[in-house]
Amino acid sequence: MKWVLLVIVMMSATANAAVKKTTHDLALGESKIRVNVYENEGAAVTFFSPHHNEQTGLNIAKEFVAAKGGRLVEIESFDAAGKPFRYLKFKYAGKDYQVDPNRIYTENGRTCSLSAEVAPVVKVFADELLKLVLAEDGTSLRSGERYLIAVHNNTDVDAKAEAVKASDLTAAAFVKTKTTHAEFYEQAQGVYLSNMEDDADNFVFLSGPQLVSYFAESGFNAVVQKSAGLLNSKKCSVDDGSLSVYSALNSVPYICLEADAVSGYLRQKQMFEAVYALLGSEAVARK
Repeated sequence: MKWVLLVIVMMSATANAAVKKTTHDLALGESKIRVNVYENEGAAVTFFSPHHNEQTGLNIAKEFVAAKGGRLVEIESFDAAGKPFRYLKFKYAGKDYQVDPNRIYTENGRTCSLSAEVAPVVKVFADELLKLVLAEDGTSLRSGERYLIAVHNNTDVDAKAEAVKASDLTAAAFVKTKTTHAEFYEQAQGVYLSNMEDDADNFVFLSGPQLVSYFAESGFNAVVQKSAGLLNSKKCSVDDGSLSVYSALNSVPYICLEADAVSGYLRQKQMFEAVYALLGSEAVARK
């Protein structure tokens, strides 16, 4: 169940159109989770920011939607001190829970991270959220859109101890070798590491191989997720319930823009520029 609370119109300083903000409250167990949708004419694309603590990418997305058009779906979440929080806190049957909003979209993923008692109520929330992010059926892109684009930030791998670097989320963590342990390699079909990228924290994650050459030529690290058939697994290291896996299983073209939350600011802006350039070139090609 969802409730639309209010609509706010914000004028953009760099675009002629106005950004319309619609606020929704989605039920999660006995709690409500606020989801904001920002819309502006000019580009048929939806960005999604699931982790509210990843403010760098979120703010860049707001900037680009205001300037160039498009749509942004933002989940709000705060900790006890009122700071943006990664997880969603909720109550169910008198108990307190929290869940990663990027691990809830497939049955297997929910089984990996949630108890049997609470998984069904999280599914209800996830299904309603997908109806906001995607078309109303929750399984396909909105009319006229070409891609679903997730926006994420990570932390600096170079600042971490050697013992945990291999398990950190970087482009290199999807590469399996004989001498190193790659934490996420079971999700990846292939990885392109660009000589033009000097920070492994910055990469583009793709649900299929079609755009690898485009982002490689633009100088970005690119990770290609396994095909849907290879993701149909009970292993949590393969189907973790993430939106990227859900998208592949439902043939939704998915792009994730991942960058260091601090040093990757300018690099992530370049990723957004590349996305809008791609959309523009595709729109011209279709005419």
